[in-house]
Amino acid sequence: MGSLRAQTVTTKLVPIKLKASFERVKEAIPDMTGQYLDTKMQITPLAHTDTTASFEIEEGGLNIEILLDNEKEYNKLVAAAAKDVSKPSIHMLYTFALKAKKLKVPPPKKNFFFPEFGLIWTVTIKKIAEMETELLFSYKSLAPEFAKKIEREFESDVYYNNKIIKISVNDKRMRHLFNEILINNMHVDRDYPAPKYPARN
Repeated sequence: MGSLRAQTVTTKLVPIKLKASFERVKEAIPDMTGQYLDTKMQITPLAHTDTTASFEIEEGGLNIEILLDNEKEYNKLVAAAAKDVSKPSIHMLYTFALKAKKLKVPPPKKNFFFPEFGLIWTVTIKKIAEMETELLFSYKSLAPEFAKKIEREFESDVYYNNKIIKISVNDKRMRHLFNEILINNMHVDRDYPAPKYPARN
């Protein structure tokens, strides 16, 4: 996808630590889907050992300030998102150029509207102590449907070639959501799996 081959800038990804057992957190993460109304999350387990586990998360959300062609406004929104968990996890800066450069009167610019966004994250959880688990998020890519929608919209522009030049991603929203859901909704710090007793003969 040529229009989406852009520089991706991620904030310094900061792990979160939960006062909860590794096993309890690992057990709870696949059940997080549907727990938070503002965000869609599809979670797929990837791999695990006795002390680490990883999951793929497709994050979906709604926001009209995702795609911008003004660098000053882009930087302003990126800075705001780094401080506010209610802001989207992604902003994209794009540029455009006339296809027919000899036109004397520039034709109207097409307005793009992407209220729904989708990202793919990986979260790795690690056992730190008996009742302490670390979660670290890493950005993987745009969700396939979201990327295809952008490409289709760009290709439908009759007069201009459009290209994304910078993608800014931050994990502040995801860290907040995981902490909110696992601690406040699912109580992984207080609830424990039922003890597994050996089968009786």
